[in-house]
Amino acid sequence: MNIATIFGIIAGIFVLCAATYAATDSVAVFVNPPGLAIVLGGTIAATFICYPLREVARVMGLFVTAFTAEELPIGNYIKDIVEISKNAAKGEEHLERSLKGMENEFLRDGLQMLVDGYSKEELEEILNNRIQQFHEQETNAAGIYRTMAALSPAFGIIGTLIGLIAMMQSMGDDVARIGPAMATALTTTLYGALFANMLYTPIATKVERRVEERTILMCVIRDGILFIKDKTPAPIILDKLKGYLPPRKWSSIAKAK
Repeated sequence: MNIATIFGIIAGIFVLCAATYAATDSVAVFVNPPGLAIVLGGTIAATFICYPLREVARVMGLFVTAFTAEELPIGNYIKDIVEISKNAAKGEEHLERSLKGMENEFLRDGLQMLVDGYSKEELEEILNNRIQQFHEQETNAAGIYRTMAALSPAFGIIGTLIGLIAMMQSMGDDVARIGPAMATALTTTLYGALFANMLYTPIATKVERRVEERTILMCVIRDGILFIKDKTPAPIILDKLKGYLPPRKWSSIAKAK
């Protein structure tokens, strides 16, 4: 579970609630179900217009991604690749044993191609193509939240305009109703800004960061497989692959030599 994300959501809600209670004597003025329906319904409807149904359906999966672990265990994968290279040096049968029980599909497929005798050029072309396709598809999927972040404030303004028009139509000569009615209308703009800046944009940023981490991991796996193909010694593989990690994490994989 991503503690930072949970903490940010709780802290944001707390600050907003505290500011709301401190700013007004009537918290009920911030409750506007029709305005909420306009912002959420309009944003979702416009998103369906912008993207295919299958892409929008992935939004929930991306939302869950934002709550997963903070970082991928790239260091553990580097150590695994070093161990696999040692097994590969003992013979092809030892390399085939490494495939059993391997959970990472990209690593498993790459090693299977290695066992099947693909050339280095073929391996590099196939793996690079898969990395590129993954990065483009997942980045485009994360862009759905960017679109929703752009649409949400717009529908907030639309809701406010609808509220102001309704207020002007029903106001008549009762000037005293202007203040409360306008306050209610402006809550729709508030909803649009809140959803955009506290939900959609942060989630898009988290998902994009996650995609970058997975892309780096796939690059590590790709390079490791190519090193194994070249029969590169395990210590050299370790020294080359740890370049994908920040220096502060090098000591955690040094024992793999």
